[in-house]
Amino acid sequence: MKTGAEYLKSIEEMSIPIYIDGRRLDNALEHPAVRAAAHAVAATYDMVHEPELADRLTVESHLTGEPVSFFQHVPQSVDQLVAKVNITRYMNRRLGICSFRCIQNAYAPLLYITRKIDLEKGTSYHSRLREWIIYMQRNDLLACPAITDPKGGRKIPAQEQPDPDMYLRVVDRNREGIVIRGAKLHQTGAAFSHEKLVLPCTTHRAGAEDYAVACAVPADAPGLVHISVRQSQDDRRKEGAEMDLGNIYYGVHECIVIFDDVFVPWERVFLCGEVEYLGELVNLFGTSHRPTTGGCKSGWADVLIAATQLMARYNGLERSAHVQDKLADMVAISETMYSCGLAAAMRGFQLPGAGYVADPVLANNTKYYASRAVFDLIRLAEDITGGILSCCPGEKEMKNPEISHWMERFLKGVDDVPAEHRLRMVRLIENISWGLGSILHSATHGGGSGQACKMSLLEFSRTQPHRSEALESALHLCGIK
Repeated sequence: MKTGAEYLKSIEEMSIPIYIDGRRLDNALEHPAVRAAAHAVAATYDMVHEPELADRLTVESHLTGEPVSFFQHVPQSVDQLVAKVNITRYMNRRLGICSFRCIQNAYAPLLYITRKIDLEKGTSYHSRLREWIIYMQRNDLLACPAITDPKGGRKIPAQEQPDPDMYLRVVDRNREGIVIRGAKLHQTGAAFSHEKLVLPCTTHRAGAEDYAVACAVPADAPGLVHISVRQSQDDRRKEGAEMDLGNIYYGVHECIVIFDDVFVPWERVFLCGEVEYLGELVNLFGTSHRPTTGGCKSGWADVLIAATQLMARYNGLERSAHVQDKLADMVAISETMYSCGLAAAMRGFQLPGAGYVADPVLANNTKYYASRAVFDLIRLAEDITGGILSCCPGEKEMKNPEISHWMERFLKGVDDVPAEHRLRMVRLIENISWGLGSILHSATHGGGSGQACKMSLLEFSRTQPHRSEALESALHLCGIK
């Protein structure tokens, strides 16, 4: 299993190109924004080698019987689903940011669907997928789930779009493989991942077979183009800032990935044209992925709460009743997000020939709750922190000898805490709330929008026995026969 340094070296050797700041870089890690995010991933690689974490982060692969990183593993029990939520919370609490290790959430749903297609259609998708996962495990590689299509007009089917490439599609098939064309947006971690696991982001109907494709593509494959996105306050990294970053060690990075007629050999194709299976695949992936939100966002929230609590102390208000009340609300939000993720995992079930996934109703409820709750979490953090959160001078002013004495004097709170400490905490709260490492945007749309989760929550709930029992009870209790 790789160390963090070995992971970074392997990405550097791939020389993944990217367009960023109006120019092309032939190695994405040359840019400070990409490098900061890659360092967060490197930290997760190093965690596997920490003696106190080794038992939690190393597990036997059900495919090979060999020890693998938990981040590469397909959960084989409810206990392992629970462990995934717990480990994610722990990682994000240490990093204060995204850990980029969610690809395993796609493994069990895709293993299940490929097995089902093979049994019904006589294809060989399942064995190909197993071999690819074994390859990922043995080489300890990072993959980015490439899911979100541009979509164009949202009410127009893929095959009827004025631009047919608004959803990624297969444009050629031959004996060696397929050629895919289109784009994937909002690609978290794509510029520093070894592989891209291409999956559909929505269901398609008959007539859209070219858009029904799942495959694995190396990040340096010919025809791939990475285009960096702008993020709030990202200029601070180019300026060589430290204090103003808030989180001085780690970052987040997204990009658009263009697939300009990318060739994919058949051994890396796991679904191609079987449009009738997409609904189940998309729903199962959401079910598998969304409980992780409970650990992910509660880990971030833990750091935000701690920073807000320290800020209250720096302001001399930590024992004030109204501050204690708001901090209690913040803790309740964090623990509720975590509890939702745990509950979904603990009611998980097995997919034949694949692995375990969480309860679909509780999984979607986890993400739906988090997408709304973070707004209250951030509001409370801003309320306690005060106006300095949006009216804070920068570190260049803090370090300017002509004015630093005034900064130290007038930006101080309680007398025993230096003004610099107070400013650093302000920047961390800013970073997590709506800055470089924002929990807000990640919780709102990452892993599916709150509205999508709400719709899935309602749909899945209709199949639950206790819902029909409740209808019968309601009729009986009010005397309707």
